[in-house]
Amino acid sequence: MTIVHSTGVFTHNILWCQCCGSEPQQHMQLLNARLFPASISFLDHFLIDALECKTSAMSFFQKLCCLTNNASPDCVPNQYHELMRTSRQFRDLMNCKRFGFGHDMKVQPGQGELALFCTTCPQPGINMPLWLVMQRYVVDGNFTAQHMNMKQPHLDVSLSDGLGYMVTEGEYQAHLSSAVESKERSYCSNHRAVNASNTNRSNLRATGVAATACARHGCFILHSVVDFQKGER
Repeated sequence: MTIVHSTGVFTHNILWCQCCGSEPQQHMQLLNARLFPASISFLDHFLIDALECKTSAMSFFQKLCCLTNNASPDCVPNQYHELMRTSRQFRDLMNCKRFGFGHDMKVQPGQGELALFCTTCPQPGINMPLWLVMQRYVVDGNFTAQHMNMKQPHLDVSLSDGLGYMVTEGEYQAHLSSAVESKERSYCSNHRAVNASNTNRSNLRATGVAATACARHGCFILHSVVDFQKGER
């Protein structure tokens, strides 16, 4: 079995425990040994490295290959695709655990329940008994966060569709299909933002992103972030 650890990639022979009272399922024995299927410490290391050092998965695995065999890193088994898939599943499981959905599989999270709301904004029943002040929201967009169309979109499987800050994809697409689009045209030659929004961008899946946040603290509102499909649409 190939085991990926924070110190390298190793191949070991595995002898499954068959003692009386032991866990009969092999994947549970691996989890009890803190292997998922890579080591838990390795997945934590990769997550922190990606967040703090902005290290890509390819660069991180290349570093791991050099730690394993610095003379011939190409001889190390290529586990890059397994790293991408496993790290994504690990982040999703840890996120469910942090929000209280990791130990009871019968309770499924609802819309926006895997994200944090602004802790200082007034919330009746949570941090204040009654409405004493009014919540204020702001909406802003980023028109440079473009996302190109995938060659195989069926491979893009969402693990938390609508459970965080992004809206549910199916409901959002249904809203866009029924919404009436009004095209604006600007006759100002020095300001082409409106005209540019009507240009054809068939190679892009999203032309930007918009979010709603609390006006006082700037924290995103749960289940309120959407993708722009065409300009500000």
